[in-house]
Amino acid sequence: MNRKLNVFLSLTLALAFVLAACAPASTPTEAPATAAPATEAPTEAPVATEAPAIDPLVALAEESKNETEGLLVHSIMGENNWAPVIAAFNAKYQWITVTALDLGTTETFEKYYTEAAGGARTADMIITSSPDGWQDFIAKGELQVYNPVNIEGMPDFATLADGVYAVSTDPMIIIYNKQLVATPPETMEAVAAFAADPANAGKITTYDAEKNGTGYGINWFWAANKGDAGWATLETIGKSNVNMQTSAGNMVNAVLSGEASVGYFVSGISVFPKFPEAEPVLGWSYQKDGQVVLVRGMGITKAAASPASAKLLMEFILSAEGQIAWGEGGLTPYRPDVADKAKYHLQKVIDAVGEENIIPFFFDPNIASADNRAAFLAKWKTAFGRP
Repeated sequence: MNRKLNVFLSLTLALAFVLAACAPASTPTEAPATAAPATEAPTEAPVATEAPAIDPLVALAEESKNETEGLLVHSIMGENNWAPVIAAFNAKYQWITVTALDLGTTETFEKYYTEAAGGARTADMIITSSPDGWQDFIAKGELQVYNPVNIEGMPDFATLADGVYAVSTDPMIIIYNKQLVATPPETMEAVAAFAADPANAGKITTYDAEKNGTGYGINWFWAANKGDAGWATLETIGKSNVNMQTSAGNMVNAVLSGEASVGYFVSGISVFPKFPEAEPVLGWSYQKDGQVVLVRGMGITKAAASPASAKLLMEFILSAEGQIAWGEGGLTPYRPDVADKAKYHLQKVIDAVGEENIIPFFFDPNIASADNRAAFLAKWKTAFGRP
């Protein structure tokens, strides 16, 4: 009986499949149409936005926080010159300890070379006025080139070389003791006339061009500008037994004490901070027949242990705030937009002597030649009666 039931069920299922296959296909019903949600056509394309630019000085500041050895500068400026600059710089970057050494013009490089060769801690930045020393430093590959943001808009002369920029433009001036000099000299010709009086023998002081790099540079640029007439002036002065010094500070002290009556080619940064206390005794004048302007260069060293801190200081020095601070320290700023704000300024020098009488330091390739240096100093020593 079970077998017959299975057969019956199998036949019934088969017949159902056959009938289903033969039935006409049903027509599917369509779902009721629904309206798409209304959207507004865009009136304008979306504006692409850029990520905000990163301030390079902010990035440098963050990087400098990882520099633990402070900032070391080999310079030719004294503590009183640096004081307002460091104070203003530290108001922005409190974590950077600045140590600024006051060295000789070429000593700034020599000390660096010795220390770097021995692997000792050495300068992160050098500030000096030696055009020949700077050119040699660059040739030796010791300069770390940095292109500061704040150089934009500065005069062309602010870039002395790629990576070396002007700190200040300091006039080399005439000074005199008011109590000893009846007619204050305002020109080199007047200094020569003072020297021609036998009563003034030994009463003139200036840089020793042989022993001081700044003195060499001043005499080089002045003589190059004045030619034979300039050499004749130096020869007249040279006959008066000139009191040679290796620093402007010594010249100022000699005039204040009465040891000397007149000084010429004296760095203004050693004179201006003496006022107003020195006013009763010390007088000064620009050199109106040929005003030498010493351009101090600054650069970052290859061996810098704190390069980010050095870059921040360079940026600060070139900024309006930094230039004004240098003016407070006795240096002469040149940034055009601080001419009416700085205590001293290049424009004031130009107004006093005339632009045609400005004799600036620059990276003269001739001054860097050892043969040229030897020939120049030989002529200079002859003019001053020195062996």
